[in-house]
Amino acid sequence: MTNGTFDLHMHSTASDGTYSPQEIINIASSSKMVAIAITDHDNVNGYFEAVSTAKEKGIELYAGVELNTDAYDTEIDILGYFKNPDDQVFLDMINNRLAGRIARAKKIVAKLNAIGMEISYDRVRDIAHGSVCRPHIIEAMVEKNYVEDQKEAFAKYLGLGQPAFVPHDHLTPEAAIQYITNAGGLPIVAHPGLVGSDEIVEKLLQAGAQGLEAYYPMHTEDEINKYIELAHKYNKIVTCGSDSHGPKRKKSFPIGSMKAPIDVLTTFKNKLQEAYSTHQGRSI
Repeated sequence: MTNGTFDLHMHSTASDGTYSPQEIINIASSSKMVAIAITDHDNVNGYFEAVSTAKEKGIELYAGVELNTDAYDTEIDILGYFKNPDDQVFLDMINNRLAGRIARAKKIVAKLNAIGMEISYDRVRDIAHGSVCRPHIIEAMVEKNYVEDQKEAFAKYLGLGQPAFVPHDHLTPEAAIQYITNAGGLPIVAHPGLVGSDEIVEKLLQAGAQGLEAYYPMHTEDEINKYIELAHKYNKIVTCGSDSHGPKRKKSFPIGSMKAPIDVLTTFKNKLQEAYSTHQGRSI
């Protein structure tokens, strides 16, 4: 089966990526990719910044978002894809989450200060180009030589159960799925192998997730096949993404580094159109 060059999960400077949206398009073009989705945390600004450049370069660009949630004693991320991200209820929700990210970052900084790590929120804000995310806090930690890299920062301080961990807001993965669906989008469970429980992954499919990100750099071949089978069991789709954040990030897989059969992209496009058409029919 033919492999296509496409990538449906990556981050730009609109959240915690190190490449600007325009740089992402240029990389995709030079790599002769046929389609990509920019899936920043809690915003679609990177997509809008890249639209015109994508058209110029002949790249199919899909609007996406990644909604991070804390549930079932783990972190669960839901990807949402849209043909037209203009639903005001959804946009209001992610804008509120952006404000929540600021409050969360300030709490994390306060916890770090309390254990002797003197970094300032102002410095974190200077580092962040878009929404404030934990990697921006880590950059400030690295500058002060408190940690060497993201791996150490998450393992010792910022990860679940660590002294400076602060949970996300109270958005559940099920609610995230519903918000995306109600906005005419396509909700997909991101990197299901990192959830830590296939029972939870199955619950999310039952709750309305329309697919699994089976093709993912940290999944083994056995895991990829397992999640393809699980998706098929529920008549759902699978997607493919690198989760690229650019250089100097914890997840530093290159854009386009995860390959999947081209019919994965075709099925994704059809399912996205179906979600959009269903939503338009309800809106009329």
